[in-house]
Amino acid sequence: MNKFAMPRCGLLLLGSQWFKNTTTGKNTTGGTYADRLEKKTMEIIHHLSKSFDVTFPGIVYSKEDVIRTIKLFVNEEVDFIIATFMSWTEDSAWIRFLRDIPDIPLILFLPVEEEVKFENYKSADALLHFLTSGQIVGTLEGSGSIKRMGRKVRVITGNIQDKETTRRINAFGLASKAKNVLRNAQFGILANFNELMWSTYIDPYRFFVEVGPEIKFISYNQLAEEIDKVTDKEVDFYLNQLQKNYQVLDSVDKKKFSASARASIGIARLALDYSLDAVVLKDIDVALHKQVGLRPGFYHPDFNKHLSVLVPEADTATAALMLAIKVMTKKCVNFIEPFYIETKGNVFAAGHAGPNDHTDSRFKKNVLIAPDTRYEGRPFKFAGAPFAWYRFPSGEKTMVHFSECNDRYKIVTTIVESIEGPHMIAGYSHSIFKTRILPTELFEKIIDIGTNQHFVIVEGDIRKELEELAFISNYDYYTL
Repeated sequence: MNKFAMPRCGLLLLGSQWFKNTTTGKNTTGGTYADRLEKKTMEIIHHLSKSFDVTFPGIVYSKEDVIRTIKLFVNEEVDFIIATFMSWTEDSAWIRFLRDIPDIPLILFLPVEEEVKFENYKSADALLHFLTSGQIVGTLEGSGSIKRMGRKVRVITGNIQDKETTRRINAFGLASKAKNVLRNAQFGILANFNELMWSTYIDPYRFFVEVGPEIKFISYNQLAEEIDKVTDKEVDFYLNQLQKNYQVLDSVDKKKFSASARASIGIARLALDYSLDAVVLKDIDVALHKQVGLRPGFYHPDFNKHLSVLVPEADTATAALMLAIKVMTKKCVNFIEPFYIETKGNVFAAGHAGPNDHTDSRFKKNVLIAPDTRYEGRPFKFAGAPFAWYRFPSGEKTMVHFSECNDRYKIVTTIVESIEGPHMIAGYSHSIFKTRILPTELFEKIIDIGTNQHFVIVEGDIRKELEELAFISNYDYYTL
């Protein structure tokens, strides 16, 4: 699956066989019923094509059209479907479609206009304008069958040209794409779940069924083999890139710098060789440090090149969240845990040790290559090997949590503002964050919902996309 491609939208437009078969309006400016629907269709496709790869089988009038449409949507592997009644229609085609279409995310879209102008419906032109403006009739008629069949459908009403309508449709499409990517993804866990953090455990069977990714357990021996394959030439090239882009502190040991670069290339190579969309690394495992001598300190560009993720502390649920957000936004996604709250400024500090995505070219100045102080002095070969010490960029961020609870999954979101400042917390990529409500109140609410300590942040406000991801995936959703 092409993770970089636009979401693929199946467009289902339902028309009336009864009206189609009439020649009324043939000599009018707008043409017949079928002519008018074709014109509206082109306008819809033109607008949707700005954001989606549109699969359109033609207007659906009959049983045969429905069968052909379903086959096309399935064969084209559409990420989601937009269904629109173009007027009142016979509802047999819609009911057959609802019964037979696989479980593909579905929008029922009711277009509206600012004003419908006609003096009366005595003329053929006015009558057809009246009929083709009456899309609410077909939509209402079709709505009951959604409930009778127990289908989950997102209803959106608005003018397709309006910004908010476009925003809602786009959010649904992006979430559907992310869901589809997750259902086809492969995750590699090195080397097992994190026994220091039981709250990050997930049921692999339920994870596969409800979230999507297939889990592979990969040994540290396999990682060590990949690292050993990295050539000195490749290490030198990567070191040059790191030194060119980022400031290197004088305290960095050159030999350990080289080892960290080599390991970072190796773990990216492992992701490629094993076709992994996420590498879920138990980076605090003593066995890893004994086998490899360190934890990889840099987020190699190949992860972004292939739109995959590297996640610490063996947190598989957070890996799924990070991959989904990366697919939806194409932005760097960072792994954090809140450290402490300061009531004086109504802020909180958050960040995380280990590899974190530091590759946004706009913020090179936010990165220092520094010793991994968490492991300095430990009895490992490359203890304290350097990492990308990242002060997260300033600005609005969506902060998100994802975990399993009582046989369900939950998404918890809020908006925070990262504050610009110096590097403060040695050994951890980090920032100080302001909240829209008091941080004490925010974390009371989060604790009351029940999470664990792991969150992610991404630039901008993507709560609508996350809400839609929760909707189509049947997750619990909270926004604070």
